[in-house]
Amino acid sequence: MNRRGPAIGALAILTVIVGCGGNDQGKSYLLRHAAVTLADAAGVAESQVPGRAVKVELVYVSRHVIYEIEVIDAANQPHKILVDAETGKLVK
Repeated sequence: MNRRGPAIGALAILTVIVGCGGNDQGKSYLLRHAAVTLADAAGVAESQVPGRAVKVELVYVSRHVIYEIEVIDAANQPHKILVDAETGKLVK
């Protein structure tokens, strides 16, 4: 069995996807352009910082749809990781 299963399930429960400007048209645009799943983006973030993804926001930055992911490490320190929602690559 995959060890990530329960963690991804918990992440899905704790996750809030926020649209740009709070309007339905902005949310729809973000969701249409997010080719990478939330679970895959969380996996990319957790591979960069050992810990748990606890918060994910889908945002629009400089003509890119980005997952902004907060990962909490073993020392309870937060880390913000950005993952391109269209390619799955880290954003620096």
